[in-house]
Amino acid sequence: MIVNPETKAKVLRYAMGNPGNLSITKLAVALDYDAVDVLGVRFKDTVNLEVRRAMRWEVWQWFWNHPDQSVQLSIKLGVVGAVLGVMGFLTGVAPFLLG
Repeated sequence: MIVNPETKAKVLRYAMGNPGNLSITKLAVALDYDAVDVLGVRFKDTVNLEVRRAMRWEVWQWFWNHPDQSVQLSIKLGVVGAVLGVMGFLTGVAPFLLG
């Protein structure tokens, strides 16, 4: 999770390290255009960002509210399918449990 403390904007990205011998130093991060736009960062400006491991709930929340409608729809259909599957399982097992 990458957070801009000034704007409180968050973006979920996969971050990889760099040994520091290329154009990106060990204390810098390269972001794609969409992440820069979401975080409200201007190009060529120095900004302090918080880079940390995303919690499981933050990952689910990110995909639930994803800007791409197809990703958003797929996660919502997956959750609905899981809930309906559990309900169907409990409906099938209930007669055996209740006698």
